[in-house]
Amino acid sequence: MLSKLLSDRVLTSVEIVERYLAQIAKHNHAGLTLNAIISVAEEKTLFDQARRLDEERERGKLRGPLHGIPILLKMSHQLLLEEQSQTQKIVDTLVAAGLIIIAKTNLSEFRDAKGFNLMREWSAVGGQTQSRYVRGGLAANTTWLSHSGPAGSSTGSAVGVAAGFAPFSLDTETDGSIIMPAARAGLYALKLTPGSVDITGIQPGAPGFVCLGPMAKTTVDVATLAAVMQRHDPDKYLPLSNSWAGLRLGFVDPALWRSYPSAIEPVEGFFEQTDGALFQAQETIQSLGGNVVKKVPLASWDEITGAMPEFQHIEDLWPFPWKRDFPGFLQSFEGPVPQSLEELIEWNNAHADIEFTDRNDNQKALETSRDRNMTQETYDRNVKALRDFAASNVRSLLKQHDVDAILGPCDSRTGSVGAAAEYPVGNLPLGFADFNGPPFSLHMIAPANEEAKMLQIISAWEATFPDNVKPPPQLVGQ
Repeated sequence: MLSKLLSDRVLTSVEIVERYLAQIAKHNHAGLTLNAIISVAEEKTLFDQARRLDEERERGKLRGPLHGIPILLKMSHQLLLEEQSQTQKIVDTLVAAGLIIIAKTNLSEFRDAKGFNLMREWSAVGGQTQSRYVRGGLAANTTWLSHSGPAGSSTGSAVGVAAGFAPFSLDTETDGSIIMPAARAGLYALKLTPGSVDITGIQPGAPGFVCLGPMAKTTVDVATLAAVMQRHDPDKYLPLSNSWAGLRLGFVDPALWRSYPSAIEPVEGFFEQTDGALFQAQETIQSLGGNVVKKVPLASWDEITGAMPEFQHIEDLWPFPWKRDFPGFLQSFEGPVPQSLEELIEWNNAHADIEFTDRNDNQKALETSRDRNMTQETYDRNVKALRDFAASNVRSLLKQHDVDAILGPCDSRTGSVGAAAEYPVGNLPLGFADFNGPPFSLHMIAPANEEAKMLQIISAWEATFPDNVKPPPQLVGQ
């Protein structure tokens, strides 16, 4: 961990910033052209901050366990590069903890809320982010959540951490925006319990669904950053144990949890490989003293969304909070920017040459938010029905089978069950696809505010399967 190198005076924060800036320059728009970074902080500001933090360290003044370490921050909005007049509270928390925001990352536009079936890795400002693992890059004419893409919406953050642009990142998720990119980048990640982090100033989403979370290559980094974000002392989650003793995991039947072919293209042999890796992990965990329950009968995603009296899909809920809250977010920016959904849609149409491509050709999600007439009562009624059913189903299974968490394949709606229940969701790297190289993972659901237990599981997983997080051949030695 970088904090030890800093405390042992092996490196300074200035030197660390220099090295990460060099890696960004080498592979963001050059080299592998990953397009993970939208903007890098002004160098003078970065180095002034790093020097101040080095001087504080020399005086024995440490702001926290991540004092003087760079972090990537998910860009909250793609088109509005002007400064916000209202500071995001989480930024104040990071700076107070001594973290250095080295760059802002690319993401699927408007956190996947611009259009329908758009590539989850593209924005008009940042272009197409590429996986650092996939041989040949994003395949042409493929599905919007293709195996060959790095997934979204926190795309640039996952790719950036995996490519060595910073040791960790801070990101946002409504449903899958942290855990899916982390799965495709072979990272540990945790969407924290909604409500446990101050989200003032970030791009609005659906209250109770949106939360922040960390991505990193190690569990210790995830745990430490999670504590900082939630304004806990580090010992809230540390130290971590590498043992499975006392940990109890329930696994869904992977044959019942598959990706939709319209989202992720079927590949012959892929499910056989991922299922085999899951079964082998179960046996390994059992052999090391963990308690494993197989084929936990989690309600299907259709059953969970079917609990809503008036809607069929969780995405049907999003237009209401967007229409209600997004204008206020737009108005928090300085400069000549759109002030309403209507103005934003008109702006996109007026700049169609940069806002749309043959593959990213619509803004139907924004238009739906503009046009949908839903009352607060209708929204609340459907959210409550969805949440009550999902949370009750998960809680009853945890109690019935005496397990701490439920795990299922990343290429499914397993993580969406956590979103529906208002629960935290984690990512556990499981292996690498034989057919084109990218990682695949399991997603983990646990009850609200059970991050400490989840981090113990992730730590035991990391100790048991250390080869599940490793650099790809194309970056080794780069």
